[in-house]
Order: sequence, then C-alpha cells, then structure tokens
Amino acid sequence: MKIHSTFEEHQTYLKDNLPTDFEVIDDKQKAQWLITGTFKPEDYHPDLKGVIVPFSGTDRIDQKTIEKHDLKLFNTTVHAIYVAEMAVKLTLGVLGQINTKDQKLAQGDWSGIRSKQPREPWITLIDKNVGIFGFGQIGRNIKHLLSSFTKHFYTIDRGKDYEDCLLVDDLETLVEKSDVVIISAPLSPTTKHSFNEAILNKMHNKYLINVGRGDIIEEAALYQALKTKTLKGFAADVWFHYPKATNQVRLPSQYPIHRFDNVLMSPHCGGFSEKAPDVMKKNVLDRLLALKKGDYTGQLKR
Repeated sequence: MKIHSTFEEHQTYLKDNLPTDFEVIDDKQKAQWLITGTFKPEDYHPDLKGVIVPFSGTDRIDQKTIEKHDLKLFNTTVHAIYVAEMAVKLTLGVLGQINTKDQKLAQGDWSGIRSKQPREPWITLIDKNVGIFGFGQIGRNIKHLLSSFTKHFYTIDRGKDYEDCLLVDDLETLVEKSDVVIISAPLSPTTKHSFNEAILNKMHNKYLINVGRGDIIEEAALYQALKTKTLKGFAADVWFHYPKATNQVRLPSQYPIHRFDNVLMSPHCGGFSEKAPDVMKKNVLDRLLALKKGDYTGQLKR
C-alpha cells in the first residue's frame, strides 16, 4: 500500500511506524492513499483509492471529485475533546471578562475596587441556557465539559441522538432560547453564513462562541452586532482571514473586531494541545492499518 502525506510531520511519523508492507512515498501522484487537508480535482489520479484528512474539517476537500471517482474519504475526530476544551475556555473567559480585567490590572486598574467607579460584575455560566450548533463529537464533548455549570442545553433536532438536550426546530429558536450559543459545526453549503444579520439581531444581550469555522458567521454582520452592542460578547478560535505566507502579520478579520473589549480571540489552536498532535498521528496510523485489512468503518457519508 502506497501512502503520501502532504504534512511533513505525518510523513515522517508514518515512515517510522508503519509496517514494511506499507510504502510511504514522496510523490503524491503515485499514492493509493493521500493524507491531506486540501484536495482538488487535479490531485486525482487513477491509482488513488481515498483521502484521509488528519483533522476534523473537510471543507477544503472537493466533494465532487470524491464522488465522481468513488473515492473513500475519512477524517479524524480524536482531538475533539481538546477543541471542546478550548470552547469552554473561551466561553468562561469572555463571560468572566478575563482579558480586559487582566489588561487593566497590568496597568494598576482594579476595575472599581476602592474607586468612585461602580464595579462591574462578571457573568456566571451557572444555570445559563447553552445552545450548541453542531452536535457532533466536539459538541458532545462541550456539553459534557459544561455539565458541571448548567443542565440547560439546547440543540437543533436533526433526527440524531442528542442525549438529554432540549431540542428545537431551527437556528432562530436556538438563539432565542439560549444565553450562550457555541458553534461547533463543520463548514458546508448548509452552514455557511448561518449566523447572518437576521440571526445575530436576535442575539441581544447574548454571547456567541465559535470553534467551528469562521465563515459559518457572516463577517460584516458580526462586526455590526458587536459595534451596535447587540451581542453581549464574542469569542472565537476560528476566523475569516489567515496568513498566506510565512511570518505574515495578518488580522483575523477585515473589520476591527479585535478592538472591542468584549471579544476574546485565539489563533485556531483548539486542536493543538500538547497531546493532540500525537493522538491524531496515531489515529491516522490506525486508520491505515484498518484499511489494509479492508475495514472501511468510519467513512464519511457523501
């Protein structure tokens, strides 16, 4: 079985750990299995059997090419717990105003202690209504991690197992019922710009957290919701604009979202805990060993 990874660390790991009946090659046009996060029509060749995405997002995989050539498609979700943990950190951080209080205290400002200025209380998550948009592996882990704070979880009913979440019919109802909405859905034609102006305008005095993909939110509408103080707060690990060159300095939005003091940002690092890279590489290795035996369990639905 011939394997190629477009990620150097995976390529090296597989060379060091796969049995001798596997061949890890440098030419992806000769590989039977391609490990990559981006797949375009020109990446196809007749010997290719399938694509393995070594993380959860498949929005940069050309699904039409996958379907046209009947290719197998897999991803890994073993790092979902770490992404969920980042969602929890961002949620608690933005409700607790951690970033602004830290910045003020670094300048000797005690935020109202022994001052004529009134103290502003931070917002507790205890007993809040939490809406989860995307109840896959990440969403389930978010619910489990937050269960010590609240028992009031909402999600959209799409006919799956949602444990003991309260079910609603649509996104509009989800944001109306929730004090905090956490996005953990993948980007797809059906989720892109789901959080548009109409939805964000229904989020008065609410919090929005995004660990899914940036474009699930309409960028201009998000900026307006923050500028007009419609949203109580916003936190995200995923963004609209990323560096395109090595060491490029680039802000995550074309709008000055970073200037709002009720915004908490992290640089798409939710799935990059100190343990995540090793478990993700091991998961890809296990996937290849299973494929060698003809086990296609876990193939993504098309």
